[in-house]
Amino acid sequence: MVYEKLNMNSASYILNFLVAMKKSINGLMCAVLLLAILSCKNDKPALISKISLNQNWEFSELGTNQWMPATVPGTVHADLLANGMIENLHYRLNESDVQWIENKQWVYKTIFSVDEKLQLSNVIELIFEGLDTYADVYLNNNRVLEADNMFIAHRIDVKNYLKAGENELRVVFHSPVEKGMEKLNQLNYLLPATNEQAPEGERTNIFTRKAPFHFGWDWGPRLVTSGIWRNVSLSAYDYAKIENVYVQTTHIENNTAKLSGFAEIAVEAEGEYFLNLLIDNRTQKVDKRIELKPGLQKIDFEFDIENPSLWWSNGLGEPHLYDFRFNLKKGRQVIDHKELSFGVRTLELVQEPDDTGRSFFFRLNGIPVFMKGANVIPSNTLTPSVAEETYRRLLKNATDANMNMLRVWGGAIYEEDIFYELCDRNGILVWQDFMFACALQPGDEAHLENIRKEAEYNVKRLRNHACIALWCGNNENLHGWHHWGWKESLEPEVRDFVWRTYERIFYEILPAAVKSYDPKTEYWSSSPTAYGNMLADRKSGDEHDWTVWFGQQPFSNYEKNVPRFVSEYGLQAFPSMHTIREFSEEGDWDIHSEVMRRRQRSNMNWVSQGFNGNDMIKWYMDKYYKVPANFEDFVYVSQLLHAEAYKTAIEAHRRNMPHCMGSLYWQLNDSWPTISWATVDYYGRWKASHYAVRDANTALMLSPTIEDNKLVVYAVSDLMEQQNCDLYISLLSFYGDTLYSFNAGVAVLPNQSTKVYTLALDQLCEKGFNKSKVVLHATLKNINEVKAENLYYFVAPKELELPDAKVSVSARKTSSGNEIQLSADALVKNLFIDTATPDVFFNDNYFDLLPGKPKIIQAVTKSDLKIDDFVLKYLNQMQ
Repeated sequence: MVYEKLNMNSASYILNFLVAMKKSINGLMCAVLLLAILSCKNDKPALISKISLNQNWEFSELGTNQWMPATVPGTVHADLLANGMIENLHYRLNESDVQWIENKQWVYKTIFSVDEKLQLSNVIELIFEGLDTYADVYLNNNRVLEADNMFIAHRIDVKNYLKAGENELRVVFHSPVEKGMEKLNQLNYLLPATNEQAPEGERTNIFTRKAPFHFGWDWGPRLVTSGIWRNVSLSAYDYAKIENVYVQTTHIENNTAKLSGFAEIAVEAEGEYFLNLLIDNRTQKVDKRIELKPGLQKIDFEFDIENPSLWWSNGLGEPHLYDFRFNLKKGRQVIDHKELSFGVRTLELVQEPDDTGRSFFFRLNGIPVFMKGANVIPSNTLTPSVAEETYRRLLKNATDANMNMLRVWGGAIYEEDIFYELCDRNGILVWQDFMFACALQPGDEAHLENIRKEAEYNVKRLRNHACIALWCGNNENLHGWHHWGWKESLEPEVRDFVWRTYERIFYEILPAAVKSYDPKTEYWSSSPTAYGNMLADRKSGDEHDWTVWFGQQPFSNYEKNVPRFVSEYGLQAFPSMHTIREFSEEGDWDIHSEVMRRRQRSNMNWVSQGFNGNDMIKWYMDKYYKVPANFEDFVYVSQLLHAEAYKTAIEAHRRNMPHCMGSLYWQLNDSWPTISWATVDYYGRWKASHYAVRDANTALMLSPTIEDNKLVVYAVSDLMEQQNCDLYISLLSFYGDTLYSFNAGVAVLPNQSTKVYTLALDQLCEKGFNKSKVVLHATLKNINEVKAENLYYFVAPKELELPDAKVSVSARKTSSGNEIQLSADALVKNLFIDTATPDVFFNDNYFDLLPGKPKIIQAVTKSDLKIDDFVLKYLNQMQ
């Protein structure tokens, strides 16, 4: 029918039509006809139709025709596991048994139906939000897409290939390893990379725009996946759609926020449209009548928000988010809309000259902010398998540890939308790497164009999030070029080409994408880097401080020559025994067993042949603790070692503010149950280090240390107001006797580190104390409320002469689990509370219990526990 293309704005067309009809029919018939036209079901522009195609998929190895149910989004590894074709990937050595999967080709297919109404739409797009990675897509046996980048979405006009009724969608995935090898073999030189788990001569991840960590890393397995890893859908429209929007806060002054931005509209039908913006579903800030021609059209806008509620990072205030809704109208009918949660804030990366070199800090809404946080990796190597609840737990672990920044590391993925949404809501800023890590890139034009598309897509996708603080080009590539022998491994002519490729990607393509599509956000070419794209020098820029662990320096090295912003550092520990039981048998419980050595991925053969991360843990443990012979005790002490390293580092970094303005340790989480640098293991269990990180990150922190043969106590504050408190210093014997005390009123200055106490160590030693038998207790109080406290020991734990201590325990049932009260007659070092029940969370653990100072902790669990179910372990028992 001709009437199907009419709409409410076709008045002139209708009028002319009726005038012509009036010559041959009477007025009554004309009125009836007009009523029929205006009441026609299709007389108004329709909203864009979107249909999910995530359902009813099946898969098979190509050529076998053995079809099994599949999950989309998903991966072939997860689908094989769900169908009983492979065993638990995380158990013992099972990872080795599934390496064949990466060399096969896999096909996925589904049947879906399209009704006639949708099939008649002017534009019908097939949308893949993520294909991993080399894929040919067929619709009704027509190849409509060849994909080769995991990190971008694909939109294909499929109107001419669809039919009313049933349609078949088929995706053939080619082996990413074989495809990578084809490209590798086209070069007559080997591109430098660091990937200890790649088979000899195979560096295929360099050639493939796919998550590098899928090929194995020094904390994760090699599981080279394929699959439809993000949503797939159909989208249909007749007139126009909002392609994307961009909003930025240009500045805030006189209680007014100035905002600007634009909407890009894909237009199919020329004509008059209206664009408006509603804030919190009530205030209209943009209302534009626009004449649009076919194609992609850009509509600029500006508006103000009076007395804005600002977005603040965790610890500084509410991370307020406004609800923005952009409506695109045809006449009175809304034909498309875009919604986003927007935080009004200004954020600058400040690099100003100073006595050392140049500053490196973030200024949020005019306030310099010390960044406290960690690096994050995907919470599962099978990236689509991460549940929303896991993301919520990840962000809660960050906020519970008083963090305000996370770094999305460049060997992983551009994270799921829910990750950035949760960061927005929780006031967590994100240092966002582009996905390049520890490897150089091929320089052919097709590869560079692929990178350009990837950068454009992901900057556009993420730019409106209040959490996005920085775009960083790569992880350690500049460092590798100069310090890992990469440059020297290449012939001069090749070397020049490879370096020019580096410059094109990280000095041209990526910064151009940020400048064009997210101009409010700073670009940083590599981590670590000094100002001006120079090698990290601790005088400017950021630093990866691996002098501890890889450099085998003592923990005290964290306190020397402190960098301006530390974006990586760390030490390893074993996860809890509950987690170890999940992936091993009792016969594996030895750090030298095959399972434990294969689970450990940090191999350091430059130290000695066969020396790996387990050996390094033991090497460091021997420096600070007495090394237990029992495996379970070794696991426990490894966590104490881990905690001591992170406590030492964070306190040193914060004491040195504003010279140092960031401390992001490696790493917050795990991608599988393993031995790693993570402070929270794969199952969400806190290691001792996460409790230590939480305490070291408190907004008001006391930090005793020894400087130039003096005992110095610092009060470090992230608060915006001065804190007037009483400082109490006590030197205690392990039995609770006070050997020395001091108290005075102190002013803790806002947003900085302040020395609040200094005493020559010789004066303290005059008290005749034995360094192995005393502890310093420092406390800040305000009207008897403890605002901060810390303990300081003068010797390493292995040198402490710990007493036999008797711990008294009582417990009572609460609505969330149990409340446990503990007290002791002498110092109890690193008290660890555990149960045979694996789902218990303790709000504090691995703490020192002072004599005469009872402590109450909460055991959160759904299980019904009794007092006899709690098991105590502490360092005193092992000496």
